[in-house]
Amino acid sequence: MAGEFGHFTVEPEGHSCGCGNRGCLEQYASATAVVRMAREAVAEGAAGLSRITELSSRAIYELAMQGDPGAQKIFRRMGRALGIALADMINGLNLPMYLLGGGAVSAWDAFAPTMFAELKTRSVVYAAASSDESPTAQKTIITQATLGSDAGLLGAARLPLM
Repeated sequence: MAGEFGHFTVEPEGHSCGCGNRGCLEQYASATAVVRMAREAVAEGAAGLSRITELSSRAIYELAMQGDPGAQKIFRRMGRALGIALADMINGLNLPMYLLGGGAVSAWDAFAPTMFAELKTRSVVYAAASSDESPTAQKTIITQATLGSDAGLLGAARLPLM
């Protein structure tokens, strides 16, 4: 089960996960998490989100891009969770590149600003490498996987060829 980053704990007292833990990254940074958080916001009276006839991560993303505060809050929460998990990975591994994949990555514009801000706060390695005062430091690249939700499947198919 190595490499199961979706089960990094990002909210110790957070939402219950199917794995038995609480506050897993998957519960805050996935398409299903976006829909769950929107349902919770609607139950709390989020006006903009309650206008969506069929809640989907795509519809919530579009609402966020239109400036709806409730939808934007969901993607800020997602960005924060990803920033926390990535900061831990960068601090521990200091790899030159991190690729984010999966369906929720299509909402990059909505969560990435918060994710990068969280990274600069929580990862001394990332903050130092991305500082303008350190032009010779190796930059840490964080970007979207270009293969989308098929990346894992294609990687698994390629593994026997290596």
